[in-house]
Amino acid sequence: MRKVRIAILLPMIVASGWARADDGVEAGLSMAAPGWIATLGLSAEVATGGGKSILPTTIDIRRADEPAGFGAPDDASGLSLLESGPMTFGPAIDFRYADGRFALDAGAFAEYWAVEDRLRLRIEALHDLRGGGGHVTFGSDAVFPIRSATASIGPRLTLGDRDYFRTTADTRERNPVSDRFYAEATAVLKVPVNDTLSITAYDELQVPLAGNGARNGAVQNTLGLEFDVSFRLSGLR
Repeated sequence: MRKVRIAILLPMIVASGWARADDGVEAGLSMAAPGWIATLGLSAEVATGGGKSILPTTIDIRRADEPAGFGAPDDASGLSLLESGPMTFGPAIDFRYADGRFALDAGAFAEYWAVEDRLRLRIEALHDLRGGGGHVTFGSDAVFPIRSATASIGPRLTLGDRDYFRTTADTRERNPVSDRFYAEATAVLKVPVNDTLSITAYDELQVPLAGNGARNGAVQNTLGLEFDVSFRLSGLR
């Protein structure tokens, strides 16, 4: 199941316009420079059974003097409204695409760095605005810097109601959807190519389980590549 992340600050990107190309060449994306940096991402995936997709995955904006924060490919997009030390809380929004269907989820997230920049705990509680049910995802990520690259790996547990599981990839399998939850694992390697381009390779393994913990459906493995392009925004200071 792929999640498409759309940042809540998207209207600011549209209103600001693109920075001039010559400014980008001269100034680069130096964190010391004023202004804002936007990041757009696109992913290509191959899933179990031969399913393929090319989807927009990231629209994000941050101040130029702030480092790019860690994010896993399966994160919903969140807006940090409350921050207290290593804890962050705020609203979240997410598009899901599975089995030829789109679902728009909205809700909230909370994130806690148990070990600064190394171990992240995250919870998302989302509900489909189109009536497709709700779900809660608990996750953790161990983050490892590898020279200029960043690797991460971590488990997930997704609990949902009957309507939610009817909108997931399992709908093409004739399995019962009651008392269902997902055990998942995500491995990620993000490599910066230059100041403006980064490539992320990821592997998402998803195991549907019944209420008694027994496997209840086909295991799905998704391999993907995400391409993120960053650029400076003009008109925002």
